[in-house]
Amino acid sequence: MINSLEIIKEKTHEECSKLLLELISQQINESEKISIGLSGGSTPQLFYELLAKKFYKYDNISLWTVDERHIETSENISNQNMINSIFNDSKLDVIEYVYEEDPHVSAENYTNKVIEKIDKFDIAVLGVGDDGHIASLFPDSKALDSNKKGFVGNEVNILTKWRITSTYKLLTDVDYLYLFVTGENKKEIIQKIGNEDDLPVNKLISLRKKTILLTDQ
Repeated sequence: MINSLEIIKEKTHEECSKLLLELISQQINESEKISIGLSGGSTPQLFYELLAKKFYKYDNISLWTVDERHIETSENISNQNMINSIFNDSKLDVIEYVYEEDPHVSAENYTNKVIEKIDKFDIAVLGVGDDGHIASLFPDSKALDSNKKGFVGNEVNILTKWRITSTYKLLTDVDYLYLFVTGENKKEIIQKIGNEDDLPVNKLISLRKKTILLTDQ
């Protein structure tokens, strides 16, 4: 079904994190300016820490948040909170998501903020949920049908009622998209990536010219 998926397998999560840093470092060094979309969760944190340590003096790197729970960004489960905590002491330009009471207003404001600062979406790092969701594009959720290039509010009722998420159209336009999926608990979903039509991750892969899966499984 899907022939645009490249799979790179390393032995450990740490090796995957270091390889991802190596791949993205090459792209950073070849660019005058570059944008990188960052997801939440625990899986990419080591990579983010390595990225911040290596490039903390760079002011030509813009970071945008792929998706966010509809909560104040000061809360512990906020993706933006995690990103801020890692990159606040660096010169990288963190394009911060700002919580508004109405999730649709939050999404519209963040769309405008990101589009104003970013001309080209160079890189994004995504996890994949056990149900095949990417960003906050969950199975059977309304955001799957959005034709907007940007961010939308998506009702998911998982930890929080609403999420703010990148749309397929935005993620399709990213030049280099890495699926960063590690851990034994991800074995089952990894077997489905590239093989089952109805998963959000596979819909995204089918829309793109190329997607890279980096895993230790």
